[in-house]
Amino acid sequence: MEIPETSLVSQHGGLSQFEGSVQDMAQKLEDMKAKISLVNQFFKDIMEKDIDFGIIPGTPKPSLYQPGADKLCSLYNLAKTIASKDENKNLDSGHYDVTVRVRLVHRGSNVVAGELEGSCSTMESKYRYRWVGERDVPKGIDKNSLMFKEYDGQYGPYKKYRIENDDLYSQWNTVLKMAIKRAYVGATLCATGLSGIFSQEEGDLDAWIEGDEAPKEPKGNNGQRQGQGQRQQGQGQYQGQGQNQGNSGTGNRASNQRAASEKQVKALFAIGSKHNLTGEDVKVIVKHRTGQEINNLNAAEASGLIDYMGKADTQDLLTILDMAGSQYPDDDDMPPDFRGQEGR
Repeated sequence: MEIPETSLVSQHGGLSQFEGSVQDMAQKLEDMKAKISLVNQFFKDIMEKDIDFGIIPGTPKPSLYQPGADKLCSLYNLAKTIASKDENKNLDSGHYDVTVRVRLVHRGSNVVAGELEGSCSTMESKYRYRWVGERDVPKGIDKNSLMFKEYDGQYGPYKKYRIENDDLYSQWNTVLKMAIKRAYVGATLCATGLSGIFSQEEGDLDAWIEGDEAPKEPKGNNGQRQGQGQRQQGQGQYQGQGQNQGNSGTGNRASNQRAASEKQVKALFAIGSKHNLTGEDVKVIVKHRTGQEINNLNAAEASGLIDYMGKADTQDLLTILDMAGSQYPDDDDMPPDFRGQEGR
């Protein structure tokens, strides 16, 4: 007896739910190729690095950001809904944790394209603790019992101490938003099938977007893109470098006079926003690091700053603001961009 083509897989220990002819599979393959090509073009034309995707400080590989998830959902015609929310609130201690399930539904067919859970809690260190200067350590707390970081300031070394956040209640809304964001971004990657793209190294992702082959040589060879943000351990200082095709991105204006692009400037503000910094904060950091106003940066300086700020942690950026403010002890002596930053 001849076995129908549609039952070949189930007859040979495969997927009992599989249906479709070889012609159907071939058509699906062509459709998948076309979709991948379209998404590749979408990344080139629409998605902006360091705004829609990039390196989250403390992570080794590129991540999709919420603005990028919004754009992808628009491309795929997906609508976001909150399928469930499970909260635990401790009114005595102020601790709060929440798990949210986000569901993505295709607008035209109402078919569920993907869903994922995301969690967040005030027990995470960035919400549970805060870093303060020596004079701000509450009375009655032994500083020797606290975790601390040492920094080199203009007037000598100083320390910052980690203490418990005594106002966790004000973090609840932020924690909820973070849980939703994590679930939303995860669901978007699942629904669009792009999880594998963001599991690559940064150079491989860049190569895919540009339509090039992934780098064959180890990162760091001449002619390849490099990004270094090396922290001087225990000193709270960073050195940021951004290089492309062997050109230095450390702020050598004589070597590269091409002005920073609008996209680079936007990226600096976007990275600052991820660290909960204001636009003025970003300007102060730029001025402190390069001696230039943000609108006067050249492309190499902007590239180095993007690399540096993307890899720095929030506390170190706040330390720069402290240091910048300490150079202008009298408000009237401070340039306009620095006023109001002292005493952060």
